[in-house]
Amino acid sequence: MLLDWMRKIHQLEYAHCYQSIFWNKFENWIGISAFIISTIVAFSYRYPPLKEDWIQDYLFPSILLIVAILTGLQTFFKPSDKAGNHKRIGFSYEKLRHQIEIFLNTDMPEKDLQRKIEIVKNEWDELKSVYVFNRYFIKGKNRVNGFGKYPEELSFLEDLNK
Repeated sequence: MLLDWMRKIHQLEYAHCYQSIFWNKFENWIGISAFIISTIVAFSYRYPPLKEDWIQDYLFPSILLIVAILTGLQTFFKPSDKAGNHKRIGFSYEKLRHQIEIFLNTDMPEKDLQRKIEIVKNEWDELKSVYVFNRYFIKGKNRVNGFGKYPEELSFLEDLNK
């Protein structure tokens, strides 16, 4: 059972790390795009003088609207906060996984092991997890399954079809 918990925790650890990377890239993409577009418009506005009035009257305001939308996305989505939150949660899962590794590699009386298992269960229940995109959960699951060190999901349960 502990190995199954460890596998699940390991999968969630990777899923949150991948989600954190996504939000970092999202923030960088939005910020860099808004900066480049606004810089181009700022320098194009007067240098060199524009011969076509429609560019200054319609195109530039439309492009600046896109910049406003990008910066609004950055402000309201708060990708850096989300990335940091997922990173912290990923580290919490890693810490929990390492606790289980210690239990598995330490000989201790059954009573102490049961108490430690209860502590891990309580810590896992108290983790404040947030939504992870399904594609990152699957990516984390595939990565952990690729390690080949965990049993199959629920293989610790007795087969009821026997």
